[in-house]
Amino acid sequence: MVSPASTLRRARAVSACAAIALLAVPATAHAAPRADPDARAGKATTRDVGPDADPVPSPVTAAAAPTTDRLAGADRYATAVAASRAAFPSANPAGLTTVYLASGADYADALAAGPTAVARGGGLLLTQPDRLTASTATELRRLAPDRVVVVGGAGAVSAKAMRDVSALGLPVSRISGADRYTTSAAVAREGFPSGARTAWVATGQGYADALSAGPAASAAGGPVVLVDGRSRTLPAATSQLLKDLGVTTVRIAGGTGVVSSGIESGLRSLVGSSAVTRSAGADRYTTTIAVNSRAFPSLSRGDAYVAAGNGFADALAVGVLAGRSKRPLYLSYAYCANGSVRTELSRTVISRVRLVGGPGAIRGYVGTLGACRSLTAADSLWVVANKQRRLSPKSYAPSGLVQPDVATINGHKLRRDAAAALKTMIDAARAEGAGRIALLSGYRSYSYQVQVYNAEVALRGVAAADKVVARPGYSEHQTGLGMDLSPVGDPSCNDYRCIGNTPQGRWLAANAPRFGFVLRYESGRTPTTGYSPEPWHFRYLGAATSRDYKAGGFHTIEDYFGLPAAPRY
Repeated sequence: MVSPASTLRRARAVSACAAIALLAVPATAHAAPRADPDARAGKATTRDVGPDADPVPSPVTAAAAPTTDRLAGADRYATAVAASRAAFPSANPAGLTTVYLASGADYADALAAGPTAVARGGGLLLTQPDRLTASTATELRRLAPDRVVVVGGAGAVSAKAMRDVSALGLPVSRISGADRYTTSAAVAREGFPSGARTAWVATGQGYADALSAGPAASAAGGPVVLVDGRSRTLPAATSQLLKDLGVTTVRIAGGTGVVSSGIESGLRSLVGSSAVTRSAGADRYTTTIAVNSRAFPSLSRGDAYVAAGNGFADALAVGVLAGRSKRPLYLSYAYCANGSVRTELSRTVISRVRLVGGPGAIRGYVGTLGACRSLTAADSLWVVANKQRRLSPKSYAPSGLVQPDVATINGHKLRRDAAAALKTMIDAARAEGAGRIALLSGYRSYSYQVQVYNAEVALRGVAAADKVVARPGYSEHQTGLGMDLSPVGDPSCNDYRCIGNTPQGRWLAANAPRFGFVLRYESGRTPTTGYSPEPWHFRYLGAATSRDYKAGGFHTIEDYFGLPAAPRY
């Protein structure tokens, strides 16, 4: 954000350059005339939070932590290709006769096709509905199957896409029904012509509880059968399918909110009450754990696949690979390993976590079993304050604020962990030849932000002010984790706003994540952040998170945490 000293001075027609000259004074000299009185006093309304004070589980020990890798491509189709190459490393693999091809725009047909592909020793790829995706075509050439079976009607995979397959010199046919449920039944009959003893039943109305059922069904040697979970009774067609397959055991994926108790009653009447079990949790994440606990009760040491639970494509892409190897598929938050999943993946039987999808789909931090923190609690290290997310309470003030042992103006303070990291970073910048850096602005109280904002409004007007300074209650400075930095002693820059063109600014942009900081308002990101570029404003997130942020190629906190853009209040 705009420096408060600068804003108040400009409001009084005093040059902002004068404020920068004061930065050369030692941190102990509070020479500036307009310091925030609440910051000076270290005013507190909540507990001291420290570097890891969010209520999160204990760190995973090095001995227990699994290794991590990633199966990913440029998009969902290329990720499915990556999973296919992992399942079938050699070109034209022996025994691979069939590849099933389903739409990557919906989940139902691909979910049903996964266990059938495993049962047939085949593969599963995804395509765009209107044409064969280029990366998928390349993989089909490499696999060279005897036939390609398109799953779903022309609305799911078009006739044009089928012609594209034919143009590769591969025989192609289609399995479909009047809807996703009859398509699911047709796919089950294709995959299990000699029958199956166990079937998993999942809703066709939503993917969240159904995704883990694919590898679970494959491990049991049976199909996933989709039903309209809202139905009060077991559909006659589903009952007939299970009879025809000779199913004697039925597993239901999800609670009664997704597969009704009426359907469950019908299944019990069909195969016997004791032969029907339901795997459900409080949400999609705990449901996947329940499904995997049922499907893999005596899991040997090996891989676990992890996909983000806020989408379906990557979980579908890896279904055949997980099913072939009889390994579980878990869903996680995209940016952290939420508690129950983290506990599950910490078990000693999990030797490797295989993330499915690129960093934009699931962050590398998940693979390290990095714990989650609140994005809304004002004292959380990850709290996100933007134009759509006001701090609660709006007058929040962190306790235990300290003045960093760095050159500063007005004695600005930060949270203890941010202050320590800032000193380490500034010392490193100087040691590595970047030059001196000072803290221009740190914590600002709600009342002081009122002054800063009102001064900017008086100077610029509301619309222009909202591009450069946060309204009270919406400022990162109020968290004690946001800060403005300035170069010191650079003759080419005597104003913090030109830091981006200095050795200090370039060093910070490249190296801040090493120390737990990210550049908060990058150039070109105003449509997401709502603020003009600020090469001087940095936000402390903690070293593990900030390094993952950089490694994943992120440019806004909103994108990293999967939050909506916040261009306006």
